[in-house]
Amino acid sequence: MVFLNPLVVIIGMIIYIIPYLWPVSFAITMFVYHILLKNRDEHLKRLEIIFKSKKIDIKTIEKIKKDNSLKVLFGYVVSFTGFYIIFIKLSNKIETIYSQISSIEDLQNFENSLPASDTFLFFLFLFLVWFTYTRLISRIIKDQFFIQNIEIQQHIIDSSVLKYRDANFVMFLRIITFNLYEWFLLISLIRETNTLYITDGTYKIENENQKQNYNVEELAEKRESDFEILNPDEFASKEEFLSYLYAQLSKLDGVNRIKRINELLEKNVITKEDVEKIKKLL
Repeated sequence: MVFLNPLVVIIGMIIYIIPYLWPVSFAITMFVYHILLKNRDEHLKRLEIIFKSKKIDIKTIEKIKKDNSLKVLFGYVVSFTGFYIIFIKLSNKIETIYSQISSIEDLQNFENSLPASDTFLFFLFLFLVWFTYTRLISRIIKDQFFIQNIEIQQHIIDSSVLKYRDANFVMFLRIITFNLYEWFLLISLIRETNTLYITDGTYKIENENQKQNYNVEELAEKRESDFEILNPDEFASKEEFLSYLYAQLSKLDGVNRIKRINELLEKNVITKEDVEKIKKLL
């Protein structure tokens, strides 16, 4: 996970105002979305580990897609690029046609002067931008908000951290505010997601080794809890009882195995001679 500083968004906002530097601002914005999506995917994967360790059903999390988020971002970038190109082309065409208008009749024929193919592409890419962006926002907000509610129900976190925003309404606000809302949205999302990951503890699982250790500890605890000491009198013979102990002890790691053997010795369930026999088998 990468914890971004909201200052990155503010820098992007300032650069956006500077003429001819908007592509740099756009790149910063896409980088922020990239990190938010990667964190989102990693958050879900790490939550599965936490849920398993707490023996919570993970079927709900497993249903949510975790690996294709960056494809959604790529689709948005392609759609936005196509929209921008056709928008510039249409703008130049309109400017040229407008400069040639000399009468009311020319003005009435203005719409017919625009290429039908360009107009079609304009609305097509506008639709694609809207569609891909709403999917992108839903990945970041809707999915994690849903998971957040499960975390609250399972007492992993105490209260809601991430606020819900409807993706279509977000896109609408972007349009009417000329993208100003997007900057404030990104600042809020960085703060809220960072807080969420800290609150539920997913940020602590920093690498694959820690994930494996988490699973190993979980498995060891399960095996230890499954270990059941039966009364030797319940077996037909001492050898049968020792065979049972061998089968149970072989499931444990070295530390827990020694711990269990010492417990059995203290309770006089087995003797030192029995321990030697078991050790030979182990």
